[in-house]
Amino acid sequence: MSDLNMMRYYTRLESFEPNISHSVTLTEVADKLFTSLRHARTLLGKMHQAEWVVWEPKVGRNQRSNLTLRFSNPELAQHVASKLIEQGKYEKALSILNNDRAVFGSLLQETSGATMREGLLHVQLTYKRKFEDLFPHHIHRSSERFLIRQVFSCLVTCNGKGKLKPELAHHWEYDTEQLVWTFYLRPGLTFHDGQPVDAKQLVALFTALQALPFYQVELAHVSSIYSEQPLRISFKLTQADTGFAGLLAGVKYSIQPAAQVTREPSPLNSASHAVIGTGPFRVVETNSERIKLSAFEHFYGCRSLTDEVTIWQFEESMTGSARFDDSQMQVSPYEDSACFHQLGKSDTELVSAETDGLRSRIEDGCLFILFNQNSAVNSLSDEQRKYLSSLASPQAILTQLEQNQGLFSVSLAQNILPSWQKLYRTPSRETELPKKLSIAVYNYYALYRCAISVSDILQRHGMEVEVNTYSFRELAQLSQRGDLKEDLVLCNLNLDDNAPSSLFSWLMNDPVLHSALGEMNSDWLKQRLDQHKATVELPDYLAELEPIASTLISDYWLVPMFHHLQTVRFQGILKNVAITNWGWPDFKNVWSAD
Repeated sequence: MSDLNMMRYYTRLESFEPNISHSVTLTEVADKLFTSLRHARTLLGKMHQAEWVVWEPKVGRNQRSNLTLRFSNPELAQHVASKLIEQGKYEKALSILNNDRAVFGSLLQETSGATMREGLLHVQLTYKRKFEDLFPHHIHRSSERFLIRQVFSCLVTCNGKGKLKPELAHHWEYDTEQLVWTFYLRPGLTFHDGQPVDAKQLVALFTALQALPFYQVELAHVSSIYSEQPLRISFKLTQADTGFAGLLAGVKYSIQPAAQVTREPSPLNSASHAVIGTGPFRVVETNSERIKLSAFEHFYGCRSLTDEVTIWQFEESMTGSARFDDSQMQVSPYEDSACFHQLGKSDTELVSAETDGLRSRIEDGCLFILFNQNSAVNSLSDEQRKYLSSLASPQAILTQLEQNQGLFSVSLAQNILPSWQKLYRTPSRETELPKKLSIAVYNYYALYRCAISVSDILQRHGMEVEVNTYSFRELAQLSQRGDLKEDLVLCNLNLDDNAPSSLFSWLMNDPVLHSALGEMNSDWLKQRLDQHKATVELPDYLAELEPIASTLISDYWLVPMFHHLQTVRFQGILKNVAITNWGWPDFKNVWSAD
């Protein structure tokens, strides 16, 4: 008998209060179940075996037995649904829950982790918002960049110390006289759909990327891309670039079919929307509710230990409230059970509590304030920016966050990266400020909380403040068009696994940063970075970029607020798994000894 049929009988016992022993006869139970004595005895035995009830029958006709129901009807529905979710039978689980997606989401979180299904290792997670598409040539937030890393590979990979390693290219070389970078491909490479990966395809890909605004600044010095044989691709440069290979290790340079870049956008779930990559996982399902990844058997490297990954997405709505009550302060029930930032905990408390089921790290980056030099009103003067920086200092914002009950796990930022030197500031003088100020922020709760706190601080100093919230891509698109008009912009930086070139790429190409800097300051920054890439070796990038990036702070164009503490909970299930730069567990290395 199926659990669903047995549940129909169980609901007929609702007159018996759960978790209390009832003295009953089999005849009384059979009457409640509307069935025969024999069938009632069978049902009670199966329910007892399933641990839904405790049935203690007494021998003899009309003897009273003991019956204890372990669940109320709603509790049983959730119990059965949880079992079905663990088996991957999501539609049946939803049906049992009468399509109550709030309860379904909670159960998904509770059952997150790694399970074996028919000999395959499946990882299931929930996430607090819906993912945008996973095409590498679109601008993305951190979690999408992490997923792109799972679905795509690059020519080479680069670690946090600037060391290059082979990926789809097994060898590379740089001709310093001819200014030519050449990459040699592994033989027999294929995309997820079976298409061969060869140099001709890659020439078409990088040529298509070069035409996109998102790439034009970084690839402006590439004069030609060509191939002299099927497993070799070359890039001819107009100026020296010793770290060019590190740039191509970035997420946005993931290898994909050229047609995927040039085709028109298509609706979600359409055949032409399929994401075709080259990485350890392929996308087998994507819709508004979930993303499902499956191990790619023809991946160039070691095959993933995990067979399948399913990530359920539940949209976390933004609020216009200027305060955060207790319900808003708590981690959403749809928050990623594997990856989330614990509210109200200091970074030292969490790091000291690190266990086999908990991993923590301070992000490579920070949350920061940009002073918009292209503001709709006259741009703020040097004195005004300096004074505002003292008013909205990291400590002041942290204190306001606590008052607003919007505290989250952070450490105060003294520079853009936590490893960089602390910058000291001279005292600021009280300066007349505008009567009105506007703040732009994208729909990321940590930033939104900071924006509200900055607003509260400035309002106490007599200013009228408006906070405008955009999606991540809306903010980027407004910046690219030069239409970002707010006086302050709250944004964040979280470096990818290729930290040195990831930082360089952000400084060179981030649309929000360059829009806020204004044309003159933006040109200065790009000129400095052009000089940098011509002479600095990739392992030295972070050290040599520090004085350039620190100038943004010392000239009061950018004010660091906090470094986020990234915390990954493995619930004691995912063993020996590292936390990645993006705050997610490394899927391909999840394994089980069962």
